Amino acid sequence: MSLRRKIIICVGMTTLCMLSLLYFISERALLRNYEQMELESLRENVKQNLLSYFDEYTNLGAIAINYAGWDDTYNFMVRPTIPANNDPYLMVNYTDSLFMSSRLNITLLMNNRRQVYFGKAYDYGKNQPLAYPSAFIHTLQTEYASFIEQSDASSRKMGLLLVDKQPLIATSYPILTSNNEGPVHGTLVFARFLDSNYVQYISEKTDLPLSISTVDPSFIAPVQATTVTVSRNRAIPFWTESDKTTITGFSLLTDVNNKPAVLLKFVKPRALYKEAQRSILFYLFYFGLSGLVFFFIISCVLQRTIFARLNRTINGMNVIKTKQDFSIRIQESGKDEITQLEKSFNHMMTSLEQSQDEIQYQADHDNLTGLTNRKAFFEYLEKIIKHGQLPCRFAVIFIDLDRFKLINDTMGHHTGDLLLIEVAGRLRLCIKEGEFLCRLGGDEFCIISHNVHDYNQIEHMAKVIKEAINVPYDIDGYRATISASIGISLYPDHGKDSESLLHHSDMAMLDVKESGKNNYRLYSESIEAIRTRRMLLEQYLKCAIDNDELTLHYQPKLDLARNQIVGVEALLRWTNRQLGHVSPYEFIPIAEYSGIINEIGEWIMRSACRQFIAWRKQAVNMPLIVAINISGVQLLQPNFVERIRGVFAEEEVDPCHFELEVTESFAIENFEEVINILLELRNLGFLISIDDFGAGYSSMKYVCQLPIQCMKIDKTLIDQLADNIRSQVVVSSLIEMAHRLQLTVVAEGVELPEQLRILQTYRCDQIQGFLISKPVPASRIIEMLNSSDLIQVPETK
Repeated sequence: MSLRRKIIICVGMTTLCMLSLLYFISERALLRNYEQMELESLRENVKQNLLSYFDEYTNLGAIAINYAGWDDTYNFMVRPTIPANNDPYLMVNYTDSLFMSSRLNITLLMNNRRQVYFGKAYDYGKNQPLAYPSAFIHTLQTEYASFIEQSDASSRKMGLLLVDKQPLIATSYPILTSNNEGPVHGTLVFARFLDSNYVQYISEKTDLPLSISTVDPSFIAPVQATTVTVSRNRAIPFWTESDKTTITGFSLLTDVNNKPAVLLKFVKPRALYKEAQRSILFYLFYFGLSGLVFFFIISCVLQRTIFARLNRTINGMNVIKTKQDFSIRIQESGKDEITQLEKSFNHMMTSLEQSQDEIQYQADHDNLTGLTNRKAFFEYLEKIIKHGQLPCRFAVIFIDLDRFKLINDTMGHHTGDLLLIEVAGRLRLCIKEGEFLCRLGGDEFCIISHNVHDYNQIEHMAKVIKEAINVPYDIDGYRATISASIGISLYPDHGKDSESLLHHSDMAMLDVKESGKNNYRLYSESIEAIRTRRMLLEQYLKCAIDNDELTLHYQPKLDLARNQIVGVEALLRWTNRQLGHVSPYEFIPIAEYSGIINEIGEWIMRSACRQFIAWRKQAVNMPLIVAINISGVQLLQPNFVERIRGVFAEEEVDPCHFELEVTESFAIENFEEVINILLELRNLGFLISIDDFGAGYSSMKYVCQLPIQCMKIDKTLIDQLADNIRSQVVVSSLIEMAHRLQLTVVAEGVELPEQLRILQTYRCDQIQGFLISKPVPASRIIEMLNSSDLIQVPETK
């Protein structure tokens, strides 16, 4: 959503909210005040009506007292018999004009014995006599008996009567002399119907519509009812009901017995409320129109001062975006915040323009080493292939550092970073001007070497790279030694696109990795086949333990002094269901490279432990030491010592009966990491042996520091022992130095009697090889221990 739309919506919503709030205030506050005013007006009108109602009693009483306190009436009532209706007193004083002028409906004269001396009914509204209601007398004498009882001269009563559901207002006065003296000679009752005549009279008098209805004595006023006070001791219940056009007030009147009798209903049009509504609607319309004008004015101001300028700024930005030209600037105008925005944007563009080259450099280069990165490598490679910029073949040299991960994990990432920087520096010195060097990522580097005429040329370069990387590194006082596995592919021999060239050089590098590392190799189709077989072997090897395809064979070690087998070396054999027998020289490197060797190594330990227990059961006093080869991958596991401790504890075998063999080359290459691990293993009770001694470094300096008890001379030295004087000198020297270091010496690969004789002459402690026995199944070891026909060792002179 655009800023223009957001602001317009915001202003519009604000205006709408203000109008809604104004309407809410008017509706809830002003109209409520008007309703209250209307209610008070109605209450006041009802009060005036009620006052008029009670004035009727006063009026009626004033008439009644003139007749009740009069000698003529008194004398009329003292007659012993009931006078006739044509009595002069009656004919003169109770004429129709009395009823008309006084608005009387009923008059009644009764003596003290409640005998009716005279009674008359009249409809003054129609100006005609009425039949005297007999129910009136009966109701007085029964329900309202107390109303007509006059106990003394001061007894005067007035109130509401309900006769056959016809309400009347009535007065009851004692009949006395003109001097208001007694004794009382009866009662005078004047009554007036609360009928349509009365309603019309009161409505005209108060200018308020009125209706009257009777109610049941059990009627109860609503809970919300209040009262209207018409005199000091008189409060009448009052409540209202309203709709959109009228407001209605109700008052409840009680009879002389104080029971609910009559409900007065006052209806008043809601003129004030309607006028208030009209006024509010007018003002809302006025404010709404004002809001629209305000909204229009604000929109115009915003358009001129903000939106138009923002559009100009945005258009300028879009031009820069489209043309990708950081030299374009936005035109600045005004002296406000938008101007500051334009200036800031122009300043940013200046900075972008200045740093564009730097950004491009960072995009194409590795931050750590400063070399070009993988992205730039592919761009360059595709460029020279696509455009044919190189006139002849070129080589893609893939370099992966050996042991870098170990150093990085052991010594920390900072040391690893410094090592990568140092490697990058050495690689720069190895390439010629114009050749391309990059870091692909991690510990992987790649070189594109131009003008490659033959393999010898690229082989020389690979040797230079290999030797440069092999030189030890001094990193923060730590002497690190690494090597490189190098794979090489040639264009167009091994691919005509960048992906193929890199893939093939990567495969050649992996072949070097799996073949012992620290070497270089040119890609060939045979590598592809070898890789395919290795992948197949790795897949099968993962299931070898579960499929029960692994077995251990054991090769005896002969003590020359005692002519007795004193130990065996456990050697792994694998017979796959599909491939048949697979050579250890083929599958062991794959197991190490893939990490499967950890699981296989633990299986070897457990199997050897269980076989040792089985042999002990067959030959209780068997003086046999079982040797197990430990891979460097196993040894450098963080929890290797704990795992091997756990295995021997679970199998309940004493480690003192086992010898762990570690190759000389691995021990020397990883000297600082290995020495502490070997020391822990020796402290557990294991015998530690250095294997293949003489095949690699042959450094007695390191051997002196390693916590070993046995040295195994490599087969390559033993093979030349019979016909090579130099080999004899080397072997004799090694045996003598080992003995001085109190190490047991074992000669590996002894196959000829002449080799045995020479070793015996040099006082070699033990021999191992085909001359004694090839590796055999475990079942043959007991037989060999019990056999005296192994080999005849000549006595030394």
